[in-house]
Amino acid sequence: MKLAIYAITVNGAKQGRRLKQSLPFADLFVAKVAIDDTPEAELLSYPLAGFVADTFSKYDGHIFICASGIVTRMISPLIKDKRIDPAVICLDEQARFVISMLSGHRGGANELTERVAHIVKATPVITTASDTSETVSADMFGAPFGWSLDPVSEPSITSVSAAIVNDQPVAIVQQSGEKKWWKYDKRMPTNIVTHTDLADIDPVQFSGLLLVSDVKDPGISQWDNRVVLWRPKSLVLGIGCDRNTPLSVLKAGIKAFSQEKNLSLDTIHSLSSIDLKKDEVGILELSAEKQWPFITFSSEELDGIEGIENPSEYVKKVTGSNSVAEAAALKQSDTKRLVEPKWVFKQDGYNMTVACCRKEFTESLVQHKRKNWFGQKKHGSEERHGLNTAEQIEVKTNAHGSEVVEGFQCKPKHVDLDRPMLFHRHHILLCEGKRCAKTGTKNLAHDLRNMLKEMGLASGNKRIKISRTMCAGACRNRSTLVVYERVQNDRASKNNAQWLRNVEDLSEHQWRELFQALSENRPLTDVIDKHYFAAVEDADKENNCG
Repeated sequence: MKLAIYAITVNGAKQGRRLKQSLPFADLFVAKVAIDDTPEAELLSYPLAGFVADTFSKYDGHIFICASGIVTRMISPLIKDKRIDPAVICLDEQARFVISMLSGHRGGANELTERVAHIVKATPVITTASDTSETVSADMFGAPFGWSLDPVSEPSITSVSAAIVNDQPVAIVQQSGEKKWWKYDKRMPTNIVTHTDLADIDPVQFSGLLLVSDVKDPGISQWDNRVVLWRPKSLVLGIGCDRNTPLSVLKAGIKAFSQEKNLSLDTIHSLSSIDLKKDEVGILELSAEKQWPFITFSSEELDGIEGIENPSEYVKKVTGSNSVAEAAALKQSDTKRLVEPKWVFKQDGYNMTVACCRKEFTESLVQHKRKNWFGQKKHGSEERHGLNTAEQIEVKTNAHGSEVVEGFQCKPKHVDLDRPMLFHRHHILLCEGKRCAKTGTKNLAHDLRNMLKEMGLASGNKRIKISRTMCAGACRNRSTLVVYERVQNDRASKNNAQWLRNVEDLSEHQWRELFQALSENRPLTDVIDKHYFAAVEDADKENNCG
């Protein structure tokens, strides 16, 4: 981001020097009164409005160190359109407040405001409703991941943004792309519902739609001008071709593949092939023109990779791998399933093959549960979530069928002191981190108990019991857990007293693998990455805190 910094006082120039040291690609302009003490700066000329008019379109962002009124008067005749206007922020010369003034979202002024405030230890002032309300932003939703806005979105951005901040029902349907877009440590607002299948969402029930899709025509005709369509970088194309296939043929083939398979070219993440093609001029030109990274693999890496649908002995004889396009797409995407198998294109006497995979993205169970999932969470309108009153549970019970005290998730309403403790094979003590950390993983234990019910591990001789500890004395490791096992004579203990850390980052799939391993008496080291295991100091070392 190319930045311009303007200072018109001596104190302002001091703040400008601090910013220039921390902001790459920033040019500093100062008034004559401060130029002698600021050798790294350029002299700005008066009238200031004329000087800014000359530089306004040359920079991605402008930082003014002066009164906000001065900035308002200078930039007002220069503003054209929020889609192209640069970011403008204002900092007072004592570095107390940083104000986002123009292009807060699409121009990046809000993000720049936060960054400048961090550098000079000031208070950021951001007034856009989605930021102050801590909710999603329709026009910045996918920007942090490099997604692009489909042009069909332009007529809808204002109305969908208004619906979000005015508590009107909005659906977020994500079919592909990164999942970690909900950035707040709290539950999503009740007016927003998330889902993965657009066909389940009734347009009548919603004022707007945020759609994340790599499908060329996702079928949004019923939504009128109420759709903001984001294109994630989710597709990996495996490609093979005759030697010296020209760029024109490759482009025609990719375009035809996109149209026939209904996949958007705007969502291509990268191209992949075998090492034999690493110097193929046409593919290199395609990669450079489209800004699609081109990655190649050896024949040993590709041969027989899981997921190939059209292996060929002839291809193996020629290349050393029984597949090129399919294998390369599978390898680069790190998946085991093709979206589209090998597809053949011929033009001007040249042959090319294309196969496609979709990159898979995960999120932690904690992040997943903070979203309102259609048909799963009774948080807001029942109809909006695909539920009806007949499906509501009138009496809440715990895992053992006992009625629960109102306001609690598992505490039985009627305590039987004569009832023995329920059998459990493993006992997991879970610190949710909220007591001594700034943010916690509220309801993680409850969500894990529900998962154990689904897996059939909440009762019986393999039962896994989960208890909250509130504080396990291991703050440095964030959310932690320890596993204790009820050891029997005929069974060796493999996971007893095993400590895990950073468990708030575990995905639902990882939790399920962990529980399955416990139930089968397999070491957790077989299914959980080693960085999740917490080391325990020797007893003879002084240790005042976990």
